[in-house]
Amino acid sequence: MPAFKKILAHFGPEILQEDGQLNRERLGQIIFSDKKQRKVLNSLTHPAIHRHMVWQVIKLFCQGHKYTILDIPLLFETSNLHKYLHSTVVVSCEEETQLERLIARNHYEEDEARNRIQVQMPLSKKIELADHIIENSGDLQFTKEQVLVLHQRLCTSYKRFIFMVVLGILVLLYAVFFIRNMLTI
Repeated sequence: MPAFKKILAHFGPEILQEDGQLNRERLGQIIFSDKKQRKVLNSLTHPAIHRHMVWQVIKLFCQGHKYTILDIPLLFETSNLHKYLHSTVVVSCEEETQLERLIARNHYEEDEARNRIQVQMPLSKKIELADHIIENSGDLQFTKEQVLVLHQRLCTSYKRFIFMVVLGILVLLYAVFFIRNMLTI
C-alpha cells in the first residue's frame, strides 16, 4: 500500500483538502502537537523515502557523480541513516535567525514556529554529530565560500574514495542479484 493511502487510513479524511490533496498544514498541526502521531507518520513515510533515496544515489553513482547531497531535515532524530553516509553536514544559524526565517518562509505565527523548532533536536546537538558545519547566519557570499571549501574537501578525501569503492561493490552485487533473479523467472 502506498504511503499516502497508509497516511489517509491512519489520520482519516480530515487531513485532505477539498480537492483530495493532502492538507500539509493540517497534518503538520497534528504531528507537531503529538509526538506519538509524529512517530506514526515517520514510520509510514520513511521506508518509502529511504528506498527512493537509495535508488537515486545508485543512479547518480552510476552516472559518475562525485557525490550526492541528501537533504534530510530529521537525519539524526529519526533513524540510523547517518551511520551509512560518507559525511554529514549541518547548516546552522543563530536561533533568532532560524525563527525569523521559518516565520517568513511558512507564514507561521511565532508560537507555532517556536513549537516546530522545539520538537526537533537542538542545533547544538546536531553540530556535535555532524562531520561538517556550514554557518548560515551571515550573508550569502560567506555561506557560498564555506560550501565551495567543503566541496573541495569532499572531492579529495580518502574517506570518499573508500566509500565509493564500497558503494561500487554494493551496486555490482545488486546488479548481479537482480540479473540472476531475472534469469530464474
